[in-house]
Amino acid sequence: MSAGKLDTLTIYDWNQTVNDVKNQGSMLARNFPSFFSQEINEQTMKAKVTGIWLKWELTNEGTGQYPIYKCYIEDGTLEVDVENKKTKYDLKNSWIKICAKIEIDKSSSTDMYKFSEKEDALYSINHSFHFDKENGFASNLLEHLLVSWFKEHRNLLNNHVNNYRIHVRTSNDLTLAGWDTGYVTSFSNVNKTILEKELYPKGFDNEMMDNSLGIPLFFSMKGTFDSWEITTGADGQNVNFILKLGENSAFTNESSNLTYDFSSDAFLKVQVRLEYFNSTEKTMEDPTGLNDGNQVELRVKTDRDQNQNPPVVLVDSYYSEDLTSPLLNSIATSMVKEWLNENIDKFENIFSYFLLQETAKNEDFQWLKPTTAYYGVASVEGENKMPDLDKSVFSVMSMVENHVNKFPQHTVDARLLHAVNNESAFGIDMPLFVEKWVENALVAMQIGTPEQFEKTDNGLVISNKERIKFATIENDSGNDVPGYVDEGKFRLGIINNQLVLEMEDLYWEQARGMMGHVNYKQSFDITLKSGVDELGKEYSNVLIPIENTDPTMLMTFTIEDWKKNENLIIEIVTGVAIGILVGFIPVGKIFTKLKDVVRKAFRQSGNRMSAELGSSVAIAMREIAQESGETGAAFFRRMSQEAADEVTLFTRPGITTQQIINEVANKPESFFSKIWKNKYKVIGGVVGGAVGGMVPTAIIGAIQNAQQEHYSLLPTIHEFVANCVGTVNWPDNSEFQIETAQLQGIYLMGGKLNKEN
Repeated sequence: MSAGKLDTLTIYDWNQTVNDVKNQGSMLARNFPSFFSQEINEQTMKAKVTGIWLKWELTNEGTGQYPIYKCYIEDGTLEVDVENKKTKYDLKNSWIKICAKIEIDKSSSTDMYKFSEKEDALYSINHSFHFDKENGFASNLLEHLLVSWFKEHRNLLNNHVNNYRIHVRTSNDLTLAGWDTGYVTSFSNVNKTILEKELYPKGFDNEMMDNSLGIPLFFSMKGTFDSWEITTGADGQNVNFILKLGENSAFTNESSNLTYDFSSDAFLKVQVRLEYFNSTEKTMEDPTGLNDGNQVELRVKTDRDQNQNPPVVLVDSYYSEDLTSPLLNSIATSMVKEWLNENIDKFENIFSYFLLQETAKNEDFQWLKPTTAYYGVASVEGENKMPDLDKSVFSVMSMVENHVNKFPQHTVDARLLHAVNNESAFGIDMPLFVEKWVENALVAMQIGTPEQFEKTDNGLVISNKERIKFATIENDSGNDVPGYVDEGKFRLGIINNQLVLEMEDLYWEQARGMMGHVNYKQSFDITLKSGVDELGKEYSNVLIPIENTDPTMLMTFTIEDWKKNENLIIEIVTGVAIGILVGFIPVGKIFTKLKDVVRKAFRQSGNRMSAELGSSVAIAMREIAQESGETGAAFFRRMSQEAADEVTLFTRPGITTQQIINEVANKPESFFSKIWKNKYKVIGGVVGGAVGGMVPTAIIGAIQNAQQEHYSLLPTIHEFVANCVGTVNWPDNSEFQIETAQLQGIYLMGGKLNKEN
């Protein structure tokens, strides 16, 4: 499957941003208003908060588009007047944390940000009001006033945030943000399981007595929950839920015996975090492992986090039209928050299971078994800004082989499900894919020992770290001469989401006393194939590299050699080019026509003559070669068989890797024969990766059957996929059924989740 175009992903780094802000120090010390004031005037209640801001501090607690500010109050008061009973509270040295969604300001010509105008996109996370425990109603009234003030003064937040650089990075490709693997599903699927299991509280009730507003108040609340569902509005480790309140839910003022029935559309929008706990009993089995791993389960976190934020944050709520007044709403909110934080442990839903440190039955797949587990979410909204639960991503991430994510975060790429256009996906970080899969192809090529190669800093390309002998080539003078590639000029890896084999300045004596230099490049799409093969047999899910373009070559000679041997050079280049493109070399008039095509391709650059042989030259040469009536089929069969025979050397008893490399490198052959055999070995090595590693017998069979298009005889990717997901279970015990595979920044497999009957 070819990679489709994706929207650009923006990843916010609040840690680095906060470090920058701290380094700027006094420059931002007063970049906010000094004074604030907010009030409520109702018939039975008046409330007013006034104060002086000490500072607004951007914290490193934010995730994704949701930064968190800690706003310190130097001095201030809350004054409340209820039924002519006045109460005053001192706010000196207190603070409130607010979370708000940040967006690119599209109306600005520069990279400016603004805070979302959506009502539920700005809310309080925590506060330090000294009267909180004993005077909950007043505390929540104050919280309501301050949040209202921030909502009315978003412009001040906008000015503040645009005075320093927000550290972001963008990615056009998919990313796992430093994790080795990620297994994702949609919010819709998560909700199906929550509704089926019904492991959320069915009802609630609470009573509160409070004197904080100047008069004794006694309220009760009782009702039911229709459902708890995951929803959008948070990223990373913060997970939002909509709690829909059921019939017969009500709020009662016991002091006046007045009851307010909740509306049919009443809801609570809450934010929680999740945490992995050791399972009390083993409930899952990995069919690809020995089941000796430690089972953990992902559930709601029930205690305060490392920043002392409560386990449940109330993001938004609606009870009824009768409870929209700030006074009654604050009282109801106090009771709801208290009940939720004291009873969140009753939400017993398990979001996923992991087996950590599991031993694989097939040791070649041990690298797929997780040693560390994490989680994260990414919200997706449609064009109308409404939640898109089918595209919103719930992810469980892991590290394998005790790898360490140096910058662990809960960031999840919101484009994962869109990329596969399916309900689930499993991704492997590209450097890990190169290490465990592409390196098999390099070993199969037999052009050097592993010690002679190294990976680039990004882990995507393997190159030679010393000069290597690529081949012994039969030159035009009838001599067997060595062909070399200097340090760093042989490359095999993933470039632009393609498997690329590239050699820069491969050189050998192409005729007596005449050196030739060749640049060669071939790229492949790694494709998951299904269908009916040449044997008439059905096959499915065979991962195989498919050439996506003709190879490109640049053959270069000195001006001196060109002047002395122009015709010979053209013959050499024509033979190499047509051999690589079609697998046989026509003679007579057809070869003369081919030489004319090559002659026209030569250009002078400085003191060198070069022929660049790209797709246009390839098309012209193929059309001419077809006039011979030959197909090259016999040559292709011979090359694939010779490639397979060379791989068989790995099975010879007592032979070392270096001896194998030397034997292959010292075997005289034409340059284009070497290129064809290497191509078959690359294909065999990648196909053989489906069985877990460098298995010579699998690679030999893959080479032979791929060349003949006997795809039904090739190994499928099913065992590999089973090892990927065997240690991870969704709570509905669904099984991942792969349908697509692609390279798009990561190695990504998409598919369905088949539920157990």
